Amino acid sequence: MLFILRLLAHMRELVISIPMRIASLFSEWIAFNPRLGPLRYVAVAASAYVLFAVVLVYVVAPLRGIAGHYLLGEKLRYDAERWLATAIYDANGSFAGTFDARLDSQRDVNYTDAAIDVGDYTANPDHKSIPVRDVPPYYWQCLVHHEDRYIGTWLNPFGIDLAGVLKIPYSSVRRSLALHRPSLGVGGSTLPMQLVRVIYNTPPHSNESAMTKLSRKLAEWWLAPVIYHELTRGGDPSLLKQWAANHLWLAQRTGGAPLHGVELTSRVVFGKDSAELSIAEQFVLASAVNKPIILLKGDERLNEVRLDRWRFIVEVRARICAESLIEDEEQKKNVLFELIAMAGGPPDPKVKPKLQAALDRYAPDQAKRARANPVARANALMPAARFGLREEMKEIYGFGWRDHVRGVTTTFDAAGNLAFHDKIKAGLTRIDAAVQPKLNPGYTLDPARAGPDRRQPTITVVAANAKGEIVRYYEAGETAPYFGAPAARDAATGLYDPGRDPRMIASTGKMIAAIAIANSGRDTTNSLYVDTEAPQRGLETCAKGNGRFGRRAIVSFACSLNAPLINRTALAGQERVRKLIEGFGFTMPPSDASGHGTPPSTAVVLGQISGSPRKVHHMSAVILASLLGRGATPVREPTLVRSYDYTSVENEPVAHGDVREPIIPNRLIQRRAVPLLRSLLSAPLCYTAGGVPAGTLKSLSSWCAARRAGLRLHFAKTGTQVTADPNATVDVWTTGGLQFANGAAYSYVVLVGTGSGSEPWATKVHAADVAAPLLEILLEDLAAHARENPMPGLLPPKPAPRPVATNDETASDALTRALNLRRLR
Repeated sequence: MLFILRLLAHMRELVISIPMRIASLFSEWIAFNPRLGPLRYVAVAASAYVLFAVVLVYVVAPLRGIAGHYLLGEKLRYDAERWLATAIYDANGSFAGTFDARLDSQRDVNYTDAAIDVGDYTANPDHKSIPVRDVPPYYWQCLVHHEDRYIGTWLNPFGIDLAGVLKIPYSSVRRSLALHRPSLGVGGSTLPMQLVRVIYNTPPHSNESAMTKLSRKLAEWWLAPVIYHELTRGGDPSLLKQWAANHLWLAQRTGGAPLHGVELTSRVVFGKDSAELSIAEQFVLASAVNKPIILLKGDERLNEVRLDRWRFIVEVRARICAESLIEDEEQKKNVLFELIAMAGGPPDPKVKPKLQAALDRYAPDQAKRARANPVARANALMPAARFGLREEMKEIYGFGWRDHVRGVTTTFDAAGNLAFHDKIKAGLTRIDAAVQPKLNPGYTLDPARAGPDRRQPTITVVAANAKGEIVRYYEAGETAPYFGAPAARDAATGLYDPGRDPRMIASTGKMIAAIAIANSGRDTTNSLYVDTEAPQRGLETCAKGNGRFGRRAIVSFACSLNAPLINRTALAGQERVRKLIEGFGFTMPPSDASGHGTPPSTAVVLGQISGSPRKVHHMSAVILASLLGRGATPVREPTLVRSYDYTSVENEPVAHGDVREPIIPNRLIQRRAVPLLRSLLSAPLCYTAGGVPAGTLKSLSSWCAARRAGLRLHFAKTGTQVTADPNATVDVWTTGGLQFANGAAYSYVVLVGTGSGSEPWATKVHAADVAAPLLEILLEDLAAHARENPMPGLLPPKPAPRPVATNDETASDALTRALNLRRLR
């Protein structure tokens, strides 16, 4: 025991004495040795710097990493969440760009070039990048080879490279001699240190002063250990690899913001996903770190720099990776050949030809910028749909949608929808000229005239195919009212609450009345309903008066007559009507002060129930499915999203299916009701009085299925919402559905208005004046879409041929055989 105590004491003495002896020898032989002359000062400085580097790498860095975990860990994770971009693809799978940072539901992105103080929090300049699902392996290997070869080794155990720190004095001397002036050298920038530059948007500049460079380097040394500690916790470098693949600057748009991350850069530079990159392309992107690819051509000098930069990336840096990292000689040869082929010049930013043609035609002033800028591309190709996509994702995830979704594939062709936008805008210009005297001051329908002193009401024109996929989408403004009124969106979560939506659906509610009446099974188109506002003569027309007469059912629906339909719908049963209202997802009007509520029958006929345009559209889609004989097939709400690309596998189950359950038409519309329902809802288009079209949509009577070749079915309903003043227009509606002879079927909704009884936008303007002309543009466009997208599976099966008796059997035998065959089927 005594021996052990003596040994421990001796070891303690050695631990204390050895550093002291080293210091003593250093002082005697170097620091204070007069024989060395001026060199002793250099030696002292060098020794002090080496000591500084050792302490920095092995003492300060680990302590800073541990302490920073508690002080900055949460902020770093939040920063990474803010940087996530969401990619947008059209129905053809073409990359249409990324969401503008200004569209983030959480307004926490600093898209300026300077830090912004928000209370006690400093928001540094942000970037946006599409997160990779899997880090390309050769990208990571080449990146580490060039930028941080010793990461995770004893030379760089905590995010600061000892060899890099020691290299700085040497490089400083070389630079100073080359520039003939004092200059601080470079070196030692590990991957965590380069990620610090991304966080604070402080890339090195050739003209930065020595003090600026020194302060930047000190900041990088101070934060790099924290980043390294957070991204390699538990010894797992997966997060570090993802950050290196997601956030490093790889390409520069001429005169604009850089592109960050492998996923985003690969789609712009090579026109493909990161998972599809070849080994050579992965090497090129890794070699572009600190030497970003210049995307667009410019003047002669810029083009020279662009070509020289590209060749340096491909022929020097990427070639080094190929020769150093690939062991298989055959594979190495193929990669080198690919690099040689790529060295001829940098590729132009990739845009699918159809999208490029659409940009050139419909957004020529943005076309060049959109090629290299994914945000500008999305803004140009999807001027309205990007807002709708955001609202639809908010209905699933709330404000936190960007945590779950890295990409969305839309249901429509971007180029076709952009062409449709152009037609609608031209139509609005014509409509504005026609109804201008009736518009209230401060309102216009013409997009070209809209400005600070004159605004447009809500303008929504949307159509979806039989699967519920929206194929045409136009909205004016940035609030996407198709998905619900802003007042119905929870301020804390961003989720939509249909019960809070104040927008009344006007006379489109009579579609529910038609269902209730048809479900009863007692009526025909000639059934008489008591009209207390009937004219003395002309009961077959849409005229009104003070008489009390019976009006035929077909006339009541064709002319959208309130009095007879209120009387008849009440007889269908209030509870049955209420169930229909709830089944379609609409909200009853609130009760009055005495607690008495509006009868459901009155609420649907007068359109006092409320809901979003999407809900009205969904109602038409359900009716269409029923009329097509697909009543047993669930009908989901119309959607802009064909599929989601989730940030991780764990997020996939969260968004499976719709937020609200699809509607099965047979649960709301009885099969026996279909023939009468079809006749009643076709009446606004097809009804004639004295051989002259007389329905509320008589201007579109040529679109009645009975009169138009190539059209099997078409129903529609208009609606005009007013204030207490019956001439003050709030909203005008048209909704319905149609099927063409080739089977293609579509539901649609058209809305123009403000949705607020306190904000009428016109006087004596009805659906026939505004909504019907917009609908005609939509119908013509859908006819063209149907020709390109036939759906023969939606057509009723052809009747089986009648059995014919053979020579060996009688007609009775043939009939028996046919009945047996039917039973088997």
